[in-house]
Amino acid sequence: MSEQTSVAGSLPAADRLIEIVAVLLLGLTTIGTAWCGYQAAQWNGLSGDHARASAEQHVDGARLYGAATQRVSYDSQIVAQYAEAKSAGNTRLLRFYRASLMRPDFLPTLDRWEAEVDAGRLPTGLTEDQAYVTAQLADYRAAVASASASTAASQEAGQSADAYVATTILLAAALFFAGVTSSFRYRPARVLLLLAAIGTVAVAASRLAGLPLG
Repeated sequence: MSEQTSVAGSLPAADRLIEIVAVLLLGLTTIGTAWCGYQAAQWNGLSGDHARASAEQHVDGARLYGAATQRVSYDSQIVAQYAEAKSAGNTRLLRFYRASLMRPDFLPTLDRWEAEVDAGRLPTGLTEDQAYVTAQLADYRAAVASASASTAASQEAGQSADAYVATTILLAAALFFAGVTSSFRYRPARVLLLLAAIGTVAVAASRLAGLPLG
């Protein structure tokens, strides 16, 4: 112990300063590397979660679109039959259609259609009725919008994970530069390695400052 103390005490002040800076850089880069690895894992997990949510929402959107087309097909058939009954003046059949076969959500559209017929105007087709089409596709469009948002969030999280991985590589390089300084006796080489480590840490720190936390 006394020999080590005497050896350390015999080192020039510049060499002692180099060793102190190297130790500080080793500690800083070790902690930084671990932190960046943790953040990269967090963002990768979040990216996967968003990707799975997007896939589920796309599947749900396809189901909702199928249900919407089925409703439009059903409503079109019922309207055709309703038009025949109205043309024949069969009020009893009209009441039956309204009470038993019409979807409750479709009745306002049917009322508009019937009002146009009663006014002597050509009624608007169901697929041309924007209010009707919008109502039928509302759930589908909401699912598509949610899926698009989840996809964008997944891509953004993946980009954050990649940025943390790149920063981890920078810190690992700084860790290497700081770690090998003790292998050199030539002071200018040790100083050059420390400067390389400090510069790499500075670049990594500037990147970390702009990255979100997971």
